Amino acid sequence: MRTPQWVRISHQCYKKSDMETILKSILTCPNCNVSKEETMPTDACQFFHECASCGTVVKPLEGDCCVFCSYGSVPCPPIQQAQSCCGK
Repeated sequence: MRTPQWVRISHQCYKKSDMETILKSILTCPNCNVSKEETMPTDACQFFHECASCGTVVKPLEGDCCVFCSYGSVPCPPIQQAQSCCGK
């Protein structure tokens, strides 16, 4: 499998060799729309996240590997690096 040379982050494309992995993402709760900056794990997918405002526990949307890819301003580190995340 060939590794892509370009990565899409927040509706913009970056050349993979020109970027560093972003570890902070702003998660937005789909229930109450409250946003909070969170640090993404680099060694595991985060399947669940409890909103600090309303208590809703969110999980990834179908087809996404983690809550950061579904509700974050930046996708998870493996996706940024054009690698598979958690075997997906």
